Amino acid sequence: MTVRQTLDPAQAPAAAPRKSLRRPLFVVLLLALLIPAAAATLILLSLNLQKAVEVNARARAEQFADLLKAGLVLPLWNVAIDTGWPLVRAVVADPSIVSVEVRDADGELLLSFQHPNPAKGSRIEVNRTIDKDGERLGEVSLSYATTSAQEEAWNSAWVLAGVVGCQLVASSLLIGLWLHRRVLRPLSRLGSSAAGISAGDLQTALPVLRPDEFGGLAQQLDFMRASLAHSVEKLEERVNTRTAEVRQAHAELQGAMDHLRQTQERLIQTEKLASLGALVAGVAHELNTPIGNGVLVLSTMADQSRAFKGTLAKGLTRAQLDQFVGHLDEGIGIALGSLNRAAELVQDFKQMAVDQTSLRRRSFDLKELVSETLTTISVVHKHGPSRYAIDIPDGIRMESHPGAISQIVSNLYENALIHAFGERGGLLTLWARQEGTEVLLKVRDDGAGVAPENLARIFDPFFTTRLGQGGSGLGLSIVFGLVSGLLGGQVEVSSTLGEGTCFSFRLPLTAPPRADGEPDAPPSQQ
Repeated sequence: MTVRQTLDPAQAPAAAPRKSLRRPLFVVLLLALLIPAAAATLILLSLNLQKAVEVNARARAEQFADLLKAGLVLPLWNVAIDTGWPLVRAVVADPSIVSVEVRDADGELLLSFQHPNPAKGSRIEVNRTIDKDGERLGEVSLSYATTSAQEEAWNSAWVLAGVVGCQLVASSLLIGLWLHRRVLRPLSRLGSSAAGISAGDLQTALPVLRPDEFGGLAQQLDFMRASLAHSVEKLEERVNTRTAEVRQAHAELQGAMDHLRQTQERLIQTEKLASLGALVAGVAHELNTPIGNGVLVLSTMADQSRAFKGTLAKGLTRAQLDQFVGHLDEGIGIALGSLNRAAELVQDFKQMAVDQTSLRRRSFDLKELVSETLTTISVVHKHGPSRYAIDIPDGIRMESHPGAISQIVSNLYENALIHAFGERGGLLTLWARQEGTEVLLKVRDDGAGVAPENLARIFDPFFTTRLGQGGSGLGLSIVFGLVSGLLGGQVEVSSTLGEGTCFSFRLPLTAPPRADGEPDAPPSQQ
């Protein structure tokens, strides 16, 4: 069976930019030859230059000194020193001779020559004693410049450097050619075959190379290719079998997830309606007081009005009129105050009910929303020992979902009453500050706190420490889902046993678009 496996380009690792070894190898080879050769050449040239100057220049200087010594014997013996000038002129014709001095046995200067333009550089001084038959006649001194000897030595050095450079170039070319044929070319052929195998073509032919290390590597790669092809064939069979099993399991799991999601949505909706029902009962109870006061006052005013009509028929005094007007003003004030209080409660409850039962998006002030929510839900527990405090500055405007934020505040309020405070009561503090394009909201209580082993599971659905005592375990799960989903924010919780719990929310001022793709409901007309 022929197997040709093609890899998905998206799954293949990104290939790094390919760099040839040709240039690095050539550079390393050149440096390996050049640096030692250059160092050795410099050492040899330095020694050769020093030797040439010392030996050649001194040999010439001593040769000229010996010539003068032999040629000036007769002029000094015959005391005819002028006959020695031709010899001196012949010697000083060499431009390297800087000066010549001839003195007699008493040290008196007889002949002297000083080159008008002496050569620069170091000089060699040579002295010779002039004698005849063992009798000392005088002395000749010669100063010789080494400039010409140095020039000759430098010329020889450049020739030697050229020869060494040619040898290095020839050696580099020969070694480079050998490396190309025996190293780079086999590596390139192996790399091409390996690239074909890595691309998924397991039938890529590997080159036949010399029986050396590269040949052994090619054989091992070919064995690996054959083994891999066999493994891929077996793997395809197993993958096909497992794929069918996974698809069946996925279909079953998807059905279970859909059923669980529907169940969870029904439970969440039930939790919301239960909370709203409790609010309805509380608001209804709270409305009884202002409406009852208004009814009582209006009933009293009606009785006084009937009595006033009877008095008016019998005859009305000024005092009776003033008393009736005073009672009327007082009753109207009490009735208006009670009815206004009832209207405010109805308006707050209406706004909260509309927000909580919809996902509409609108612009609102955070402090006003939190105040309305707490005012509405606190009427249910106004006779309890718990209280709340709001530390939120004015002017934090949000373009978000007020119903979700109201639901979060309600759930945390109820959670604190049930789990944190109990019968002893406590203080719930809501603190918020704007930070750039986000708002940081903290809800902190001074209650019993959460045990460390329960803190990591506090947002899990259906997790509750009051199982069988009325707790559904969905309150904080709803909070987490609203914050991380609809509002596009983050939530963190910290707690210390005996000191309380703090929920920290980081919410964007402008909520992200709805994940389900549905448009936000337009604001209701009030």
